Order: sequence, then C-alpha cells, then structure tokens
Amino acid sequence: MKFITGFLFVASLVALSTQSTPVEKCKDGPLPKDVRVDGCTETPCALIRGTNATAEWDFSISKDTNVLTPRVHATVLGETVTYPFPQKNACSTLKNSKCPLEAGEDVTYQLNMPVLKHYPKIPLTIEFAFLDDKENVVVCFALPAKVADK
Repeated sequence: MKFITGFLFVASLVALSTQSTPVEKCKDGPLPKDVRVDGCTETPCALIRGTNATAEWDFSISKDTNVLTPRVHATVLGETVTYPFPQKNACSTLKNSKCPLEAGEDVTYQLNMPVLKHYPKIPLTIEFAFLDDKENVVVCFALPAKVADK
C-alpha cells in the first residue's frame, strides 16, 4: 500500500511539473506546439529574482536550417527592448536533436535563463523567437510574466 501511495504521489508531481504554460502569439512566426515554464501553469509567470527561469518548448522545423538564432524582446511599461540573450545558437541546448535540422523535424528546446537580483519587480512580456540560417522566424511566442521575490 505504501508503494502505491508513493508511486501516485511521484506521478502527480511529474504531471504537475510538465503542465503546459499558456502563451500568446507573436506578430511573426508560428506558435510552439507546447510551452512548459517550471512552476507556471497560468500567466503572468513569476520570475523569481536571484534564480534561474527554466522552461522547455516543443516545435517543428518548417525548413532545413543549420542554426537557431535566439531573438528575445522584453516589453516593460509599453517599451520594447532587445534582451541581450547570451546564447547565440540555440542548437546547443536542444533536448532531443542537434543541428543541422531538417524540415518536419520535431524538437524541444531547454531554457535556463538567470533572473538577476537587481531586476526591478515589475510586470513584463517576454517574446522568444528562433530564426533559421536565412533569418526566417521558425517559432515565436510571448510570455506574460512578473519579476518577484520568493
């Protein structure tokens, strides 16, 4: 009986950790098939200062590409700025594939992004996009969020 109870508890934790996060469509590019932001099943997602935001998203490749160049914008108080995302090629953190990528291939990207302690506690929208080697948008979504303390 203890084994079954333990198994059901672990299974429910796994199910909770893999629940989808709602996201919004960008002006350009298709939405991912699924987005999972750790600890976020409804928006705005809390981004806790002094931690790393972790997420995964699943999407399909529409055209062959050798790279996935991240494009990250943050909209704060009505102003949109380019976020200096440190990763230059997202291929290095794909979960189930590697570049070059072929049209029709399904891939999962793993995000690990620091939320610095000095970030102000404000609401924002973060737009994540990947561009192919011809600078076409492969996938794009916007995530309503708020920077917060624990």
